[in-house]
Amino acid sequence: MKQGFIGFGNLARAVYRGLKEEEGMEFAYFARNKKEAPLPYYDTMQGLVAASDVIWLGVKPQDLGDILTELKACNREEKTIVSPVAGKSIAHIERYLGKEQLIVRIMPNLAMAYRKSVTAFTANRPGDKKAREIYALLGKLGKAVELEESGFDLFTSIFGSGPAFILSFIQIFKEKMQEFNLPGPLLDELLLELTQGTTLYFAQNQKDYSIEELIRNITSKGGTTQAGLDYFRNHKIGKHFEGVLDAARNRSEEMSHNGNNISEQS
Repeated sequence: MKQGFIGFGNLARAVYRGLKEEEGMEFAYFARNKKEAPLPYYDTMQGLVAASDVIWLGVKPQDLGDILTELKACNREEKTIVSPVAGKSIAHIERYLGKEQLIVRIMPNLAMAYRKSVTAFTANRPGDKKAREIYALLGKLGKAVELEESGFDLFTSIFGSGPAFILSFIQIFKEKMQEFNLPGPLLDELLLELTQGTTLYFAQNQKDYSIEELIRNITSKGGTTQAGLDYFRNHKIGKHFEGVLDAARNRSEEMSHNGNNISEQS
């Protein structure tokens, strides 16, 4: 299977890193400017499309319209379009490329590089053999889940943006740990041990215990953890964090709405 990337930014690189060891895979990319990359470069979109079976739209939402306009002029017969572009629906892409074009929409995250992404999948023809091949491919890059497109905005806020939000919490820990006067690299090592240990604790026990029960197992009545959790709950910090997720979802919905306002002639 020949994978062609339009744009070779962070997400395209993550897909490449996650799949490069797969047998029978070939990769190439097109970009306005050649990048430092260990795969063939095409200086025209037409050349990339002609050489590829699957076309990955690795561009920013604001650049998608221009890319689709150029892609519309290419021979896309028997090609599969894969779009991880946030806030841009299949219907939006179909306005440029037509309903006969096989389009797979996904929402992954950069953990694809380590085969640990959680990726949403939908397609305009979900039963198509080539669409199923993409779904199977996503399963090699972590957990893939079929999802109605109406759920993509919330999925984007949790799983697409989620790593940045989790890292923001970890950054709060690190800033507080500056009081230890320890070297920065050591702080990172300690944080990594904390987060990996917590994830392992969750992974080993999640089948038998709810998250609330796991929290209770760590908490002694009247102890330090209880004091921190009381502050957390009394100040409704969890509710405030829901606002972070809602803000990300709302932005995804805004981008989708703006995309749906383009004219049929675009």
